[in-house]
Amino acid sequence: MKKRPNKTLVFLAAATLLCACSINGRHGNGDDNFFSAFKTFPDAEWNYAEPAVFHVDTLRDSITEPGILTLTIRHTNGYPYCNLWLELARLQGDSITAKDTLNITMADAFGKWRGHGSGPTLQLTDTIATGMRLHIHDSLRLRHIMRTDTLQGIEQIGISFF
Repeated sequence: MKKRPNKTLVFLAAATLLCACSINGRHGNGDDNFFSAFKTFPDAEWNYAEPAVFHVDTLRDSITEPGILTLTIRHTNGYPYCNLWLELARLQGDSITAKDTLNITMADAFGKWRGHGSGPTLQLTDTIATGMRLHIHDSLRLRHIMRTDTLQGIEQIGISFF
C-alpha cells in the first residue's frame, strides 16, 4: 500500500517556499534596488572632522522606487553617552539637496544598551527614513554633532537602503 503525503505538510511546504520567494525582494523577483555600506573608525574613535560619506553606486535604476533607509551603529561598552546626535546630508555632486538631524537613543534611562551582541561590540539598527528616493551617484554624509570633537567607542557606522 502506497502512503499518501499529508495535505497539511504539503500546504506548509508550499507556503514556506512562497514566503522565501517574496522575502528575496519586495516584489519577489530579487532584483529590487539595494544599497549598503559601512565606515570603520580606527581605534573606535570618530572625529567630527571626518564624516562618513557613502556614495550610492550600486542601485539598478537612476531613480528608484521609494525605500527605507536604516542606520546601523556598532559600538563598545566604552561609549560614554546614552544617545548619538547625527547630521544626515544628501548630496548630488557637491550640492546638499537635503539635511536632517537625527537623535539616536543608544541606551534607556537605566543605562541598558538598546543594541545587541556578544563580546565587546554591540550593534544597533534603526530605521531613519521611509518613503525615501535615492538616485544613483547620490552621496549620503553622516557626521556626529555631539559636543566633543572625538567620540570614543564608535567602531562602525553604516546605512542600508532597500
